[in-house]
Amino acid sequence: MSSEQTPEAGDGRTVERDRIVAYLAFHERSARAKAEAADSEDSRAYQTTIANAMQAMREAIAGGFHWKADL
Repeated sequence: MSSEQTPEAGDGRTVERDRIVAYLAFHERSARAKAEAADSEDSRAYQTTIANAMQAMREAIAGGFHWKADL
């Protein structure tokens, strides 16, 4: 049995996934705050786009998103 198949490896993957999800959530919140404080429409749109991308990645990694969900 390789180390990738041990229960400990599964726990490590869960911890790493949770860490990445938290990282993306942090940057999503940051971008949304920057969008609200933006001085121009271009800046607001850019920050909103970044926030939406962070949200999509976060949901995909956490398992709550599927790219064919709306099809």
